[in-house]
Amino acid sequence: MNEKTRKTAINAFGTICMILIALILGGILVYLTGNSPFEAYGAMLRGAFSSPQRICELFVKLIPILLMAFGVSIAYKAQLWNIGAEGQFIMSSIAATAVALYINIPIPVRFILSFIASLAAGALYAGLAGYLRNRFGANEVITTMMLNSIASYFLMYLVNGPMQDPTTDLSQSPLVPESMFFARLIGNYRLHIGIFILLAVTIMMCFFWKSSVGYRINLIGQGEMVATYAGINVKQTVMTTMMISGAFAGLAGWIETFGIQHRILDGIAADYGNISTIIALLGSLNVYGIIASACFFSVLLCGGASMQRMTEVPYSVVNVIQGLIIILVIARNMFADRLPQVSHKEKKG
Repeated sequence: MNEKTRKTAINAFGTICMILIALILGGILVYLTGNSPFEAYGAMLRGAFSSPQRICELFVKLIPILLMAFGVSIAYKAQLWNIGAEGQFIMSSIAATAVALYINIPIPVRFILSFIASLAAGALYAGLAGYLRNRFGANEVITTMMLNSIASYFLMYLVNGPMQDPTTDLSQSPLVPESMFFARLIGNYRLHIGIFILLAVTIMMCFFWKSSVGYRINLIGQGEMVATYAGINVKQTVMTTMMISGAFAGLAGWIETFGIQHRILDGIAADYGNISTIIALLGSLNVYGIIASACFFSVLLCGGASMQRMTEVPYSVVNVIQGLIIILVIARNMFADRLPQVSHKEKKG
């Protein structure tokens, strides 16, 4: 077994262990509330897999969170902490909906233009954080979090003001033209052709890190001095990385808008940004680990609602499990950082 395969196997084992520990601790919490953990998790699994409709919903949830997790992982590989996927998702949804509603051109052209607008909005919004880092040394964690808030408030203003549907008091825009809706794959179920886009992106990600762009991004993650010594323009690559990361969130926003919501509305991002961050870290920034983690979270999100309906266990248990996974990921990273130091001291002793 070569070093890369061994490391992948260790990361996979660590991910499985963290999920199991989080589920066990969540089960203990359920038990302390006077409910059966087995009944609760059984209801969760039934809610995710017990019918074709629910299986379709798993894929509906999987599409945005996996796309955004891929984007976040690209930034993290370069040691760029893009916490702003949610804001980039929102801005792309706004851009795509604005094109669909207000640009009076033939529908096929408008559809393509909405796609370009969503990618550009996500990429530019993430690129703004990259620019602030390059120009002023601003920490991208802070700037992307602030940009999330700006995007959320901007969306709230639009759906309660200039873009609000005049036929309702709800915080939402009018529907985009029906001919721009993504085609459904199975009857009236919500699964749509966006799943094929996800499949194409997943295949692309399997080869991304072997490309020249992926190589430059990965090299920056090993240190700016190393990248500079290798002849890489660090500032330019930082901008490129952030924009690629934002474009993934933009793609997720476009698919969610035309595949599921068919409009913008308050809360359209549904906390996908935070979830995608957890997925990327849980998957150790590895493509296959991210796919497995996203599948787990898709089950968690879909099954959690059913667990609440079928038992007396509140949906907040799902949020607790997510929080536990975050703590475990942080603990794993701290342990991984300290392990080489301990080994070095033992050898020295």
